[in-house]
Amino acid sequence: MICYFSATGNSRWVAQQLADLTGDALCDMAACLKEGCLPALPEDTERVGLVFPVHSWYVPAPVLRFLTRLSVPASAYRYAVCTCGDDVGKGMSRLAEHFPLDAAWSVQMPNTYVPMFNLDAPGLARQKLEEARARLPRLAESIRKKEHAWEVCEGGCPWLKTYVVQPLFTHCYIGTRAFRADDACISCGLCEKNCPVSAIHLAEGRPVWSKACIHCMACLHGCPAKAIQYGKGTRKKGQYRLEDYL
Repeated sequence: MICYFSATGNSRWVAQQLADLTGDALCDMAACLKEGCLPALPEDTERVGLVFPVHSWYVPAPVLRFLTRLSVPASAYRYAVCTCGDDVGKGMSRLAEHFPLDAAWSVQMPNTYVPMFNLDAPGLARQKLEEARARLPRLAESIRKKEHAWEVCEGGCPWLKTYVVQPLFTHCYIGTRAFRADDACISCGLCEKNCPVSAIHLAEGRPVWSKACIHCMACLHGCPAKAIQYGKGTRKKGQYRLEDYL
């Protein structure tokens, strides 16, 4: 089984590619958490995979919640594939301290975190996807063979990023006050529907964000009216749609 968490679609796409290549079933972590029903893994389960994005050099909180409730047979081969714009710091190593892994890989995908960064130029976004598409068959082969591998791009100063910057960033920067829906909002409710952590509800036809928000930007990128913004700088950066590059 491949359990995935995705907001803007990058990790879902990687999980789907791996499922097609390995023949393993897919499990949507966000859907399981919303429904309060986790998959029951038989004792003879051969392998369990995790696919998720890295958020500020660590694992998203919903993934950690999912894993604390998931019962994995001791004999199963465990692996993780994380998607990232550039690097992952010590995120995967830190995860392995709590959820032992036999193998781990990072896969570069287009940047989506517009509150702080620009979207990748179209050419770079396509290049990242082409390189990922070419690399995933080799990852799938390693998974089928249950190989022990650790191919993770940690980047510079990885310990500092994951163990110092990440907690500070989460505590000081992750919030909802800067979110807004401007007059272009059509009250379609897609932001509420698409939020992977149910952090949005509509009040008088406009989205309201709760403290459950994890800054995944699914609402911003998925708004058909381009009405959702974060602060003053996101409008000029545009929206990311994976399908535009496939």
